[in-house]
Amino acid sequence: MILKNAKIVTEKKVIENGYLVIQNKKITKVCAGTYQGEDQDVYDMHGNILMPGFIDLHIHGSGGYDFMDANEEQLQTIANSLYQEGTTSFLATTLTADIKSLLRVCRTVAKAKKHIPSLLGIHLEGPYIALKYKGAQNEKFIADPSIEQLEKMIKASKKNIRYITLAPEKENALPFIQYATEHGIVCSAGHTDATFAQVQQAIPYGLASTTHTHNAMSGHHHRNPGVVTASFYFDELHTEMILDGIHVNKDVVKTFYKIVGQDRFMIVTDSLSGKHTNEDHFMLGGLDVIKKDGAAYLTTGPLAGSLLTMDQAVKNLAQFADIDLIGLAKASSTNQAKLLKLKDRGMIARNKKADLVCLDKDNLTLLSVYKEGQKVK
Repeated sequence: MILKNAKIVTEKKVIENGYLVIQNKKITKVCAGTYQGEDQDVYDMHGNILMPGFIDLHIHGSGGYDFMDANEEQLQTIANSLYQEGTTSFLATTLTADIKSLLRVCRTVAKAKKHIPSLLGIHLEGPYIALKYKGAQNEKFIADPSIEQLEKMIKASKKNIRYITLAPEKENALPFIQYATEHGIVCSAGHTDATFAQVQQAIPYGLASTTHTHNAMSGHHHRNPGVVTASFYFDELHTEMILDGIHVNKDVVKTFYKIVGQDRFMIVTDSLSGKHTNEDHFMLGGLDVIKKDGAAYLTTGPLAGSLLTMDQAVKNLAQFADIDLIGLAKASSTNQAKLLKLKDRGMIARNKKADLVCLDKDNLTLLSVYKEGQKVK
């Protein structure tokens, strides 16, 4: 398959007019200039933008289904709905829950991953979080980090735990982070009251990211520096951010991006099961959630999560921070792939998976999506 007449965004440069050759689910050639070969299996991009398919590391559900209770068929429905917003890879994100429920999710994802190519594995958001910053997590299941529990979940998931959000200041957190890191799991500080010093202490043990930065964490204060200050300072930390303009003010996004730069910043949606549905009320981990003003809120008041799509998040970042196409590709795909050590995706290059999005050259509207060379939107 040939995708011609495209503006191609690679990791290092933008090819203003070029084409891709795709064979056996992979990109085999990235070429500048006009395609002049045969017309069979050739698709004209009409000068629009080709970028790597989006990778969402933090999403709880979509289309009426939540990863905490979805079966394999429903996981496929979620994956299909995410293709429609350009997400070609994602982590099924859990909630703070009892170990029995988490083990059930682990087993379901392990089975579903065999036939859902966009499903990367599991992001455990909790239960090892701080009560003070529980957010929309159910406090009765909050626990201290347990290597014994993690071992059970790794086994149940068939080694598909890829990412854990936790509070690094909690008891047993440092050996837990070290154990998880040694088993190929990214640990991220979130729902945490950690100080700057506690984050610094956790980094040598493997702490590598911050979860939905600015939300549900200790902030940036000139006398009491917290996780946000640490995310500014430590180059070892990638940073998630929810780009709906509600969770984080657009001027804060712009300022934050200018400080951390294009190689650590990651868009996430943190979206819930109510996304891509007409329902105004739904449940999240046993808690009542309503849609209001473009986001999801607990009926008791606090923000519960987003209804954000990845394609809208990319457009928002371009508007909020005025960044170039290479920066957008890194924030929506490349940085996530590097953090998870996914060497087969996250950029447009030879021998990478043909996971691609085509965006309108004038306004970044999502036009089409390819998963392993197959058009899925």
